[in-house]
Amino acid sequence: MGGKSSSSSSNQTTNVSGQTAISGDNLGTNLSGVNNSEINITATDHGAVKGALDLGGEIIEAGENMFLGGVEMVQNSHEINSALVRDAHNTNTDFLSSTHELNTMFAAHALDEYSSTNSENLSMIAGLAGNQAAQNSANLSSMMELAKFKQDGGKSESDTKQIVLIVVVCLVLGLVSYGAVSKK
Repeated sequence: MGGKSSSSSSNQTTNVSGQTAISGDNLGTNLSGVNNSEINITATDHGAVKGALDLGGEIIEAGENMFLGGVEMVQNSHEINSALVRDAHNTNTDFLSSTHELNTMFAAHALDEYSSTNSENLSMIAGLAGNQAAQNSANLSSMMELAKFKQDGGKSESDTKQIVLIVVVCLVLGLVSYGAVSKK
């Protein structure tokens, strides 16, 4: 018995299943179990990058428009404020000019009025002075007559009383005239 024996065995396993297990946030491409084949893979983001670039461009454009709008708003505010200051200055100037004109007219009218009143007062005082002068002349005339009686030797009691009465009347008339003139 004595012979030789030999045996051999070989196994070849080919996986043809296209299944793979991926978990988590794997967004890449995974191929498994594809044997001896040509595979053309096209990966797409479905326009996400282009959309992101377009959105970024729109955001930049909106920011630029907001900046330019802000600059325009500042310029408009400056123009409006300048116009307001100019109008306020003109209004104040007009108001002060009108006030000055009214005050000048009022002062001129007041001076005319007081001048007229003073003229009337001076005329009245002159009239009173003229009346007083006439009264004083009459009083002096009466006193002269009394003095003549005294020189003539008429020393009666009634003559003396008349002289005292005339002097008192003259004094009272003088005081009344003086009071009337000094009140005005």
